[in-house]
Amino acid sequence: MRLSRRALGTGVVATALTAGPALAWPDRAMTIVAPFGPGSPQDLLARLLSPRMQAAWGQPVVVNNVTGAAGTIGVDRVAKAGPDGHTLVVSGDAAIVVRISMSPRPPYDPVRDLTPISLLGRTTNVLAVGRSVAANNVAELVAMARARPGSVTFGHAGQGTSQHIGGELLAQLTGVEMTGVAYNDQATQLQDVLTGRVTFTFMSGVVALPRLRDGSVRALAVSGPERMATLPDVPTVAEQGYAGFDARAWLGMFAPGNTPPAIINRIHAEVVTAMRDPEVRARVQDLGVDLVVSTPDELRALIAQEIPRMAGILQRAGIRPD
Repeated sequence: MRLSRRALGTGVVATALTAGPALAWPDRAMTIVAPFGPGSPQDLLARLLSPRMQAAWGQPVVVNNVTGAAGTIGVDRVAKAGPDGHTLVVSGDAAIVVRISMSPRPPYDPVRDLTPISLLGRTTNVLAVGRSVAANNVAELVAMARARPGSVTFGHAGQGTSQHIGGELLAQLTGVEMTGVAYNDQATQLQDVLTGRVTFTFMSGVVALPRLRDGSVRALAVSGPERMATLPDVPTVAEQGYAGFDARAWLGMFAPGNTPPAIINRIHAEVVTAMRDPEVRARVQDLGVDLVVSTPDELRALIAQEIPRMAGILQRAGIRPD
């Protein structure tokens, strides 16, 4: 796990800020919104963090799955909540830096309406196919698409997600037609991959690893620039002839915009403490998430960098807002 020195130092700053008169927070139950369903990386991270926050602050911390629209419905719920630190969200990058360059635009401005707390990790997806798909590597998958235009499909969790970006980038780099199929729930998407109703998906590590172990899916590649530690024998897409392919996602925690800095610092300090926990590290790394924390300012800077980068990727893929 990589912990930013600045992030670790912020825990000391937070302690100093809250020394003296006690900050009357939290004074009631807190909610962490997970914008995807149970078993998603957002859900699992929220559920790993919530009991540690509850123990630290003496108030219930519940996880609420608010799903739909590639995570934007759950993020919007938090963006419109009161800026009192009692409602948080664990979001992927799709709802923060990707969807704002797509149509329909989310009903919030991620820079204005959300306050960054910390980066939590980066995820590498697995290009997976069901048993009935004949391809054993990316070249064979591309050959299938070239031989039968329009026949190869890929499932994803909504436009703008890393699964969607991965499929679009693969089609763009290979020059073959691949049709995306969006799903509102992970269970249906997984079932259609297992049965071959869709040809492939860029499946999160948390979903892929158990299915790879039981043989219900095969891994053709991973979506990052490096192999996954948990799947050392699975090559990257780039290694298979498509240089520059990188379709990772990141995860972060946010509060509503204008949440007081003293509250943000207290939450951030607890996130850093939780990420040091060996149990948290082991659980998350086993699921294919590379744990990375940041200061609030570092996450804010990442967002400012990623918004134009993702807009460029979408434009080259022919996806533009109205």
